[in-house]
Amino acid sequence: MAAQIRLFDQTPAAAVEMPMPLGDALKWNSWYEDHVATRVEVFFAQSAYARCVEHAESDLNHEVGGALIGEVRYDPTAARTYIVIQDILPARYTAAGRAHVTFTQNTLVYLNNELESRFPGKRMVGWYHTHPRFGVFLSGYDAWLHRHFFDDPIQVALVIDPVNVQGGFFCWQTTGELDPKHCTGFYELSDMDGDSIVRWTNLAPALEAARVLEEDGPREKGEGQ
Repeated sequence: MAAQIRLFDQTPAAAVEMPMPLGDALKWNSWYEDHVATRVEVFFAQSAYARCVEHAESDLNHEVGGALIGEVRYDPTAARTYIVIQDILPARYTAAGRAHVTFTQNTLVYLNNELESRFPGKRMVGWYHTHPRFGVFLSGYDAWLHRHFFDDPIQVALVIDPVNVQGGFFCWQTTGELDPKHCTGFYELSDMDGDSIVRWTNLAPALEAARVLEEDGPREKGEGQ
């Protein structure tokens, strides 16, 4: 695919002004929060998280992926932009192997049509794919794809290792760069019940993660992810 081709030819919608729903969310931190300074905060609805995990676990021998669907919002009090992931679109017609997944032209057409027909008024706020048994990071190809097709500052990349039960987001940094090694966590937004459903072992609730980081320091790759 030529570098100038975008996944979607859509004009970015203005962010809706709305306070961050912190009262309905639980913050999950990776062990690398002190290494990243992201452009956006990520709120992941439990229903969308559950569907994403289900898709990730549907094939433990090949990578799978898709689009993250939701809204872009701005909290004027915190002066902070955030995204709310409300649903997912599993990609079809991909070329996948044990260590790669490629969105074909048919994949892009399918995602574009589904976005317009099923989610009017919503945006593709990022993409996700799996690394079965390989951990949570962006490969060289992953980073290239994100830089060329997801260059909007609000768009994120979610990587899931369904075998090791790990996951994390890679976001555009305040410097304008993309860090392919250090993932960040997210806010688990309750829309199912009052109990947390996040099980990724490389993340911890914010207070617990801060305590461990203070006691042990940041974990290296292979220890926490």
